Amino acid sequence: MKKLGFLITMLVFTSLPTWSQGAKSIRITEVMTNNRTNLVDEYGLHKSWVELSNSSFTTYNVRGMFLTTDRRVLDKKMSPELRRQLMCPLPNNEPRTTLGGKKSIIIFDSSSWYKDGRNGHQWKAKDSANTGPFHLNLILQEKKTNWIALYDGNAVDLIDSVSVPILAADESYKLSQDFKTWDKAIAGAITPGYLPQHVGLSKAQLLKKQDPYGIGIAVLSMGIVFSCLALLFVVFWAFGAYMKHKQRIARATEKHATLLYKTGKKTIEVTQDLSHKTNVILKDGLKTKGIDKEIYMAVISLALKEYLEDVHDVESGIITIKPKQTRWNAPKFNNIK
Repeated sequence: MKKLGFLITMLVFTSLPTWSQGAKSIRITEVMTNNRTNLVDEYGLHKSWVELSNSSFTTYNVRGMFLTTDRRVLDKKMSPELRRQLMCPLPNNEPRTTLGGKKSIIIFDSSSWYKDGRNGHQWKAKDSANTGPFHLNLILQEKKTNWIALYDGNAVDLIDSVSVPILAADESYKLSQDFKTWDKAIAGAITPGYLPQHVGLSKAQLLKKQDPYGIGIAVLSMGIVFSCLALLFVVFWAFGAYMKHKQRIARATEKHATLLYKTGKKTIEVTQDLSHKTNVILKDGLKTKGIDKEIYMAVISLALKEYLEDVHDVESGIITIKPKQTRWNAPKFNNIK
């Protein structure tokens, strides 16, 4: 049981960074606080709205997360229970809360504003009768700066926030394509339900605009091809040099081993011969000069055998001398009287 508890604890702790990273990929990407003719909800009404987007390529479910416009939640001493009372939770039983990579959802403000002349023309909020799963009582104000924050399901971790300035009718406050800067967007540039992107131009069109003659693409392609060829040349050259070096080492090792073998063999033979002669001298004396008696006996036996069997050539004992005429035996030099 202790091992099982330890494994479960380790699994939870290793999973926390993944959950945190997934939650951080959810961003507030566009806000409209003064909707007159732009987007309508499922009831055909123009309401203020907030766009949430998944900036990653992985799927993440935003159910149970919180949206709020009340700055009191920034008090870190506030308990999670009090925080939840000041926040609007996203629905838990709605399949549309599962956001795929680079997908967005629109959250409508269910509160509507009316002018109260008795209190110095102040604007007050009241709940609308037409609400749906993605209608939250955010209380976005048209004539004031709005602060909007997105909190994780524990109502403690701040995921994203933005301060929205006063916007004109049908004007939105939009996050840039690089998810770094905010700017106002007018009609034609407002994209509810879509991530920030270049309006009207696809990637191919942008590439064509930046490189109309294709010179950059051609240079890039040729550079990639030549780089690959150069890399292959270096790899094969290095492999060949390595194999040559290895073969040279193998030959040197083989030659050295052969020389060692011959030297060792000769040494062993000489050592054996000296050892044998030493043993013979110690046994039979110095007169034998280290030669075995068996060798002497074999030599004597062979000589006797050849003698007894007349193996040698039989000579007559007569020497035949043929005369040869030279200057020294000429008659004129030999005056015999």
